[in-house]
Amino acid sequence: MNTIQLKSYANGEIKLKPHTIQINDKSSRMNKILFWLFPFLLLFVGLYHLYTGITSESEIGMILSLFCGILFLSIPALTYHSNFLRTNKNEVEFSQIENVKMKKIFGEILIDFKLKDHSTRRVYNIKSIADWKFIKNYLTEEKVICLN
Repeated sequence: MNTIQLKSYANGEIKLKPHTIQINDKSSRMNKILFWLFPFLLLFVGLYHLYTGITSESEIGMILSLFCGILFLSIPALTYHSNFLRTNKNEVEFSQIENVKMKKIFGEILIDFKLKDHSTRRVYNIKSIADWKFIKNYLTEEKVICLN
Protein backbone atom coordinates (compact mmCIF):
# COMPACT_ATOMS: atom_id res chain seq x y z
CA MET A 1 0.00 0.00 0.00
CA ASN A 2 1.39 3.39 -1.08
CA THR A 3 0.24 6.70 0.38
CA ILE A 4 0.44 10.12 -1.25
CA GLN A 5 -0.19 13.19 0.88
CA LEU A 6 -2.16 16.09 -0.54
CA LYS A 7 -1.22 19.71 0.11
CA SER A 8 -1.13 20.70 3.77
CA TYR A 9 -4.26 22.88 3.69
CA ALA A 10 -6.21 20.07 1.98
CA ASN A 11 -5.58 17.73 4.91
CA GLY A 12 -5.95 14.52 2.93
CA GLU A 13 -4.25 11.59 1.29
CA ILE A 14 -4.54 9.06 -1.50
CA LYS A 15 -3.88 5.42 -0.63
CA LEU A 16 -3.06 3.10 -3.51
CA LYS A 17 -4.14 -0.40 -2.54
CA PRO A 18 -3.85 -3.59 -4.65
CA HIS A 19 -7.32 -3.37 -6.28
CA THR A 20 -8.67 -0.04 -5.06
CA ILE A 21 -7.80 3.60 -4.52
CA GLN A 22 -8.83 5.13 -1.22
CA ILE A 23 -9.22 8.91 -1.34
CA ASN A 24 -9.52 10.89 1.88
CA ASP A 25 -9.89 14.56 0.97
CA LYS A 26 -11.95 17.03 2.90
CA SER A 27 -12.03 19.63 0.11
CA SER A 28 -14.06 17.47 -2.29
CA ARG A 29 -17.31 18.14 -0.45
CA MET A 30 -16.78 21.91 -0.56
CA ASN A 31 -15.78 21.83 -4.23
CA LYS A 32 -18.79 19.66 -5.10
CA ILE A 33 -21.13 22.20 -3.47
CA LEU A 34 -19.48 25.05 -5.38
CA PHE A 35 -19.60 23.00 -8.58
CA TRP A 36 -23.37 22.63 -8.21
CA LEU A 37 -23.91 26.19 -6.98
CA PHE A 38 -22.16 28.18 -9.73
CA PRO A 39 -24.32 27.04 -12.67
CA PHE A 40 -27.50 27.93 -10.80
CA LEU A 41 -26.13 31.34 -9.86
CA LEU A 42 -25.19 31.98 -13.48
CA LEU A 43 -28.62 30.75 -14.57
CA PHE A 44 -30.33 33.13 -12.15
CA VAL A 45 -28.20 36.10 -13.26
CA GLY A 46 -28.83 35.21 -16.92
CA LEU A 47 -32.59 35.09 -16.43
CA TYR A 48 -32.46 38.39 -14.55
CA HIS A 49 -30.58 40.04 -17.43
CA LEU A 50 -33.04 38.64 -19.94
CA TYR A 51 -35.94 40.01 -17.90
CA THR A 52 -34.35 43.45 -17.58
CA GLY A 53 -33.56 43.41 -21.31
CA ILE A 54 -37.16 42.62 -22.22
CA THR A 55 -38.55 45.30 -19.89
CA SER A 56 -35.96 47.93 -20.82
CA GLU A 57 -37.17 51.08 -22.51
CA SER A 58 -33.98 52.01 -24.35
CA GLU A 59 -32.75 50.00 -27.30
CA ILE A 60 -29.12 49.94 -26.20
CA GLY A 61 -30.05 48.75 -22.70
CA MET A 62 -32.29 46.09 -24.18
CA ILE A 63 -29.63 44.80 -26.58
CA LEU A 64 -26.88 44.76 -23.94
CA SER A 65 -29.06 43.08 -21.32
CA LEU A 66 -30.25 40.42 -23.75
CA PHE A 67 -26.67 39.79 -24.89
CA CYS A 68 -25.45 39.49 -21.28
CA GLY A 69 -28.35 37.23 -20.39
CA ILE A 70 -27.63 34.88 -23.29
CA LEU A 71 -23.94 34.75 -22.32
CA PHE A 72 -24.73 34.02 -18.67
CA LEU A 73 -27.15 31.27 -19.71
CA SER A 74 -24.66 29.68 -22.11
CA ILE A 75 -21.70 29.52 -19.68
CA PRO A 76 -23.14 26.71 -17.53
CA ALA A 77 -24.27 24.78 -20.59
CA LEU A 78 -20.82 24.93 -22.20
CA THR A 79 -18.62 24.38 -19.15
CA TYR A 80 -20.59 22.14 -16.81
CA HIS A 81 -22.65 19.93 -19.09
CA SER A 82 -19.91 17.48 -20.09
CA ASN A 83 -19.12 16.24 -16.57
CA PHE A 84 -21.92 17.42 -14.33
CA LEU A 85 -22.22 14.04 -12.64
CA ARG A 86 -19.74 14.02 -9.78
CA THR A 87 -19.23 11.53 -7.01
CA ASN A 88 -17.50 11.68 -3.64
CA LYS A 89 -16.70 8.00 -3.28
CA ASN A 90 -13.95 7.41 -0.77
CA GLU A 91 -12.96 4.08 -2.28
CA VAL A 92 -12.84 3.43 -6.02
CA GLU A 93 -12.07 0.00 -7.43
CA PHE A 94 -9.90 -0.28 -10.53
CA SER A 95 -12.68 -2.17 -12.31
CA GLN A 96 -14.95 0.90 -11.94
CA ILE A 97 -12.46 3.31 -13.56
CA GLU A 98 -12.84 4.00 -17.27
CA ASN A 99 -9.88 6.40 -17.52
CA VAL A 100 -7.79 8.83 -15.49
CA LYS A 101 -6.73 12.31 -16.56
CA MET A 102 -4.53 14.94 -14.94
CA LYS A 103 -5.52 18.58 -15.40
CA LYS A 104 -3.63 21.71 -14.50
CA ILE A 105 -5.95 24.65 -13.87
CA PHE A 106 -4.62 27.98 -12.58
CA GLY A 107 -1.43 26.26 -11.42
CA GLU A 108 -3.32 23.65 -9.38
CA ILE A 109 -3.05 19.97 -10.25
CA LEU A 110 -6.28 17.95 -10.37
CA ILE A 111 -6.86 14.30 -11.13
CA ASP A 112 -10.14 13.20 -12.72
CA PHE A 113 -11.17 9.58 -12.37
CA LYS A 114 -13.83 9.00 -15.03
CA LEU A 115 -15.91 6.06 -13.82
CA LYS A 116 -17.84 3.55 -15.90
CA ASP A 117 -21.16 4.85 -14.56
CA HIS A 118 -20.35 8.17 -16.37
CA SER A 119 -19.60 10.03 -13.14
CA THR A 120 -16.32 11.73 -12.28
CA ARG A 121 -14.33 11.59 -9.05
CA ARG A 122 -12.05 14.63 -8.91
CA VAL A 123 -9.12 14.90 -6.52
CA TYR A 124 -7.87 18.42 -5.83
CA ASN A 125 -4.66 19.72 -4.22
CA ILE A 126 -2.09 17.29 -5.62
CA LYS A 127 1.32 18.54 -4.48
CA SER A 128 3.41 18.05 -7.61
CA ILE A 129 3.70 16.44 -11.01
CA ALA A 130 5.93 13.77 -9.42
CA ASP A 131 2.95 12.58 -7.36
CA TRP A 132 0.85 12.40 -10.53
CA LYS A 133 3.58 10.41 -12.30
CA PHE A 134 3.73 7.99 -9.36
CA ILE A 135 -0.05 7.50 -9.47
CA LYS A 136 0.04 7.15 -13.26
CA ASN A 137 2.77 4.47 -13.11
CA TYR A 138 0.87 2.57 -10.45
CA LEU A 139 -2.38 2.70 -12.43
CA THR A 140 -0.75 1.66 -15.73
CA GLU A 141 0.73 -1.37 -13.96
CA GLU A 142 -2.81 -2.25 -12.88
CA LYS A 143 -4.03 -1.83 -16.51
CA VAL A 144 -6.01 1.38 -15.94
CA ILE A 145 -6.07 3.81 -18.88
CA CYS A 146 -4.26 7.12 -18.15
CA LEU A 147 -4.86 9.71 -20.86
CA ASN A 148 -1.87 11.99 -20.25
